[in-house]
Amino acid sequence: MQLKGGVLMFCVISQWTATEDLTDELEETVRSAFVPGIMALGAVSVHFVETDQRSMQVVTVYPDEETANVAREKQEAIRAQAVNQMPVQYVGEVRGRVFANG
Repeated sequence: MQLKGGVLMFCVISQWTATEDLTDELEETVRSAFVPGIMALGAVSVHFVETDQRSMQVVTVYPDEETANVAREKQEAIRAQAVNQMPVQYVGEVRGRVFANG
């Protein structure tokens, strides 16, 4: 999506698996700790999407690629924290510009 000034938004999608079923407690931890942490990195939005009983995708939208790149190191630290605090494993990520939005 193009913002004022012609800058394109940028998206980071990370894939995760869980060693246990996703529980209400896990979801509350995500809402109370991880969503605010990611938003503090400059994200426009973040969505934790349950794609199966033991897997999820985290879709983070940044206002531009520069903000996403600056946030990368801190995002890695948040991922390490998630692996230490929850029964999840980081699988990988894809990154790219948002060229259409509705």
